[in-house]
Amino acid sequence: MLSLKTFVEGWDRFFYSTTDATALCSFRIMFGLFLFLNGISLVEDFEVWFGIGSNALVPLQDSFTFYKNFRINIYKWLSPTEFSAWLVLVTYIATSFFVMIGFKTRISTIICFILMVSMQNRNYSILNSGDTLMRCMLFLMMFAPTQVKYSVDAYLKKNKDEPFETEISILTIRLLQLQFSLVYLATTLFKLKGYDWVDGSAVYYTSRLVNFQRIVLPIVFDYPFLVKFATWSALFIEFAMGSLVWVKELRLPVLISGLLLHLLIEISMSIGFFEWVMISSYILFLAPKEIFWLKARFKLLLPQFGRA
Repeated sequence: MLSLKTFVEGWDRFFYSTTDATALCSFRIMFGLFLFLNGISLVEDFEVWFGIGSNALVPLQDSFTFYKNFRINIYKWLSPTEFSAWLVLVTYIATSFFVMIGFKTRISTIICFILMVSMQNRNYSILNSGDTLMRCMLFLMMFAPTQVKYSVDAYLKKNKDEPFETEISILTIRLLQLQFSLVYLATTLFKLKGYDWVDGSAVYYTSRLVNFQRIVLPIVFDYPFLVKFATWSALFIEFAMGSLVWVKELRLPVLISGLLLHLLIEISMSIGFFEWVMISSYILFLAPKEIFWLKARFKLLLPQFGRA
């Protein structure tokens, strides 16, 4: 039987042990890159998404009254002008870039989060699962020591002979990992409530969503047995990413399966940055030696100036 003492000791090791910051700081770089690209992608249709004029999809005043409970919305405290709207977007892009390179990381992450949430509350009609995921992950990153490696902050501290301690508490990594797993578990449970995923036909219908199609994969979605195999395989992989990924012996096979699933979705469908944010989150489950192995094999462009 499991004793209370054994449970408490296991709990402490799981949440409060120390670990190297390599995985967390590598995640910050990739996640910051997608935050930055997300901001850049909003520039082209700025007037429609966030403008003040008649072309705006959601009028500014409507965005203030859509949510009844309290919501972070910096637009409430700014003058209702095009300049203010542009200022929010440009500042978001700048701070997301600072998050990526690790410059004034803590304050940049906080400001980036406030601006992201404000823009999402400004135009709720264009939100997708990728936006929700970025918001959740960025919130947790505000409390994480993501600046201690591979960052401008680490480089500046090292030049002052005051390098960061790169052995950090694993707590914030665990919280990010749990958030990651909960996305998969919630998705699996939601899909099991319907009949399309249970009877194996869901992938057939998603492959016919013309507005989301990037390319049409030949043959795969034209035969019932292949459609069912693809549907049930995707469902099992999502369940595994929420549960079996925590089993040490199964971790790498599950991560590889999830990577292939997201790459296939990205190739066949255009659904924002969701796939890439999920893929970048896989880094959180890698040991430092595994990241260094990947870096050596695939020549990952990780900044060298932030090395401790």
